[in-house]
Amino acid sequence: MTAVGKRATFGRRIPWTLASLVLLAARLLASANELSLDPAALAIPETAIRSLQRAVASQSWLAAERILFEAATTSPADASLQRALGIAHYHAGRYFSAAAALKRADAIARLEPQARFLLASTYLRLERRHWARAELERLIETQENNGQFRYALARIYYGQQRFHDSAQQLHRVLRRDSEFSEAHDLLGQCFEGLGEFDEAEIAFRAAISIDQERNKESPWPHFHLGSLLHDLGEIDRAAASLMDAINADDQHVPAHLELGVALSKLNKLGAAAEVLETAARLAPADATIQYSLGRVYMQLGQTSRAAAAIERFRELSKSAR
Repeated sequence: MTAVGKRATFGRRIPWTLASLVLLAARLLASANELSLDPAALAIPETAIRSLQRAVASQSWLAAERILFEAATTSPADASLQRALGIAHYHAGRYFSAAAALKRADAIARLEPQARFLLASTYLRLERRHWARAELERLIETQENNGQFRYALARIYYGQQRFHDSAQQLHRVLRRDSEFSEAHDLLGQCFEGLGEFDEAEIAFRAAISIDQERNKESPWPHFHLGSLLHDLGEIDRAAASLMDAINADDQHVPAHLELGVALSKLNKLGAAAEVLETAARLAPADATIQYSLGRVYMQLGQTSRAAAAIERFRELSKSAR
């Protein structure tokens, strides 16, 4: 049974699934590859270099865009200028323009790997996963031992529910770097998608162990393990893992929501309400939290609070349409 089928069997309702993981992939790519600009290396007048240096130093990316756009318009066949303009657009949050400039640079002179990786990130931010996948596959043809690129490609495959393909990439990453905790975590999610739940738990626990050894604990492997155990009906173990996720990051909304629902199934209604109230404070616009909170209030006999939470759920659901 696939993870999707398993969730249907257990009547699951938490929305932190494939779509949010694709957004996480975009954040991952961007944080790793927001390339810096070196104005002095560009073929532009000295006055423009100084202005661009000031703009970059102060992160005034709109000003940097204007300087580079003017220079690139004057010298449209200069790949370095097009590349720099793409980076400035990216920092300014203009992802369509960033992709266009980087593709122009690539047409003039093949992009170096990190700039192509940024192009893939830009496509992810534009929700063009198939374009991002193509760029990453192209990168791996020449950078086959780069674990960062393979991991990013694995995330895209996972987001497309190509769990086997994602797992293949992750196995290659882990053969070269067995301490890559995020790769173990994603591999666990792939195993879950393939219905190999014992292997999924092993992978999640490997990620947790590596993080603990480094004293840099992430809430995500704990959350994914807790979610898996919750789905499998092992509620006590699930609650323990979800509490570990919150201990690692007390702002982790998915863990609060999942733990609240798990505690309600254990009939620990007061604790469930407390956890869900925290989730609601952290994410006041999340309709699912209000729905879960309303159900717990109803079980507690707090009808006025239940009615208010359900009404809030309806309002948020309507505004999201």
